[in-house]
Amino acid sequence: MTWLCTPKRPTSVVQVLLSGFTYDHHYWTVASPGRRSYVQSALAAGHAVLYIDRIGVGGSDRPPAEIVNADTEAHVAHQLVQRLRKDRYRTVVAVGHSYGSLIWAAESHRYDDVDALVLSGYLHGTHVPTQLLIRAHLQQAEGAPPGYLTQAPNFRRQAYLHPPGVTRQMTELDERIRTTGTSGELTSLKNMGDPTYTSRIRRPVLLQIGVHDLLFCNALTGLPCASPADLCTRETAFYPRTRLSATVQRDTGHSILIHRSAQSATATALSWIDHTVGRAPHPRAVLDCR
Repeated sequence: MTWLCTPKRPTSVVQVLLSGFTYDHHYWTVASPGRRSYVQSALAAGHAVLYIDRIGVGGSDRPPAEIVNADTEAHVAHQLVQRLRKDRYRTVVAVGHSYGSLIWAAESHRYDDVDALVLSGYLHGTHVPTQLLIRAHLQQAEGAPPGYLTQAPNFRRQAYLHPPGVTRQMTELDERIRTTGTSGELTSLKNMGDPTYTSRIRRPVLLQIGVHDLLFCNALTGLPCASPADLCTRETAFYPRTRLSATVQRDTGHSILIHRSAQSATATALSWIDHTVGRAPHPRAVLDCR
């Protein structure tokens, strides 16, 4: 299932948004009093936005779990990009979170047909204890086909959120929008540290991470995330063919848009997109790695 939203003024730029494991399109549409969602902010900035329920989540089909993986979903993403280009959109920006970022890396590796990529919640080095903890708290989703998994109730706040950086209302909302992931996607997540996909990306890339992302950040185990320079040091070698940039969000865990910092994170990503595909000034919060 897809939704294409357009701003008041015609534009040739469209963002395609892919959510992470056990999230659907609601990750991009969550808002709170006085705070716009990512989709609302993108429209206000003059961008068209296509956001979707990936295969297996929300209103989309649920095929056998083992065939729903990063490669098959990359093919679907490619079809969406091609359809948009047949319409009026000359510039297509890939925006992903976590597993959605992995899909975009796989799509760019195979098809090289987007103009820029915002990869949030996605680095090559993972904190293994957190990764194992998340896997240990997955269970078969009630009423779903075999191999469709979800997190144990009330676990997400422990792994995906930084408690000082979220409100009680947003923590509860994050639990309500919890959905499924597949066994095939879980197998694909093992490729997070594999540089194969990113080594062939030729379009500009922005990496965005929460400083307290327990999946990817732990200075004591050699996974620093305190500054954009840390991300550049860790990741530049994995992107040998492209211009890599980085930004970090303070007081923020893995699921960036659930935190109080979401508005700042969104503004930074949109500013980088405008700078990269347009003529806007370089955003101050972003460091170009080389």
